[in-house]
Amino acid sequence: IYDFIWGEFCDWYIEIAKIRLRAEEKDMISPIPVLVHVLETSLRLLHPYMPFVTEELWQTLKSHMPTGFLATESIMLAPYPTADETAIDPQAEKVMEAVIEIIHAIRNARAQHKVASNRLIEAEVYAGELAPALSPHTEIIQTLSRAKPVTVLERRAEGSSDKDTLALVLNNSEVVIPMASMVDMEAEREQLQKEIDQTQAEVTRLEAMLNNEQFLGKAPTAVVDKERDKLVERKDKLERLKQQRDRFK
Repeated sequence: IYDFIWGEFCDWYIEIAKIRLRAEEKDMISPIPVLVHVLETSLRLLHPYMPFVTEELWQTLKSHMPTGFLATESIMLAPYPTADETAIDPQAEKVMEAVIEIIHAIRNARAQHKVASNRLIEAEVYAGELAPALSPHTEIIQTLSRAKPVTVLERRAEGSSDKDTLALVLNNSEVVIPMASMVDMEAEREQLQKEIDQTQAEVTRLEAMLNNEQFLGKAPTAVVDKERDKLVERKDKLERLKQQRDRFK
């Protein structure tokens, strides 16, 4: 119950519903009836575990509803929800799982590359046979991941290059983000080269120290071992920095 209310309803459906609530199209179906229905039903689900809070929230919700909408006087008298198996839609669940996974992946990529929150990045989503069902949800992906444009396609064009792109392989799709839309390529190269030079200088210093017989003869074993461990770490960091720099060539 917690995962559904907090994770699916609050984290996702309410945030997605806000997009429709802000939309200017007058003929768009309002999400408010579904929001109210899910909230009221969720309160009844929670009532045995949180009786006082759910009663207070239910009474507040009841006061805003049309007469007779909630027939009982108290949530204690309202029937406990029962499952409606006819409402189960595996295809819709699969599509929304893909939408959420895509948004998560783009958000993680933004965080990993420290993309400014006000910067929109580009993304292409390759989803195979799921693409037609994902396309209507493009605005949701764009809004919640701060990505625009987002293009949903079935598959990549033949001969398309992975150069200067970040490819995120997901369960039902692949997201490809041009690196240039996330970072200033030249500035990133310069910053990485600066880090490489600093790390290389430290590696050279550590190697010289560990090749010095006087240091090895006088320093305690624990100190020597610590410097050797540090050298391994710095070499590993240097290799990773070079690999990262090569992606920006």
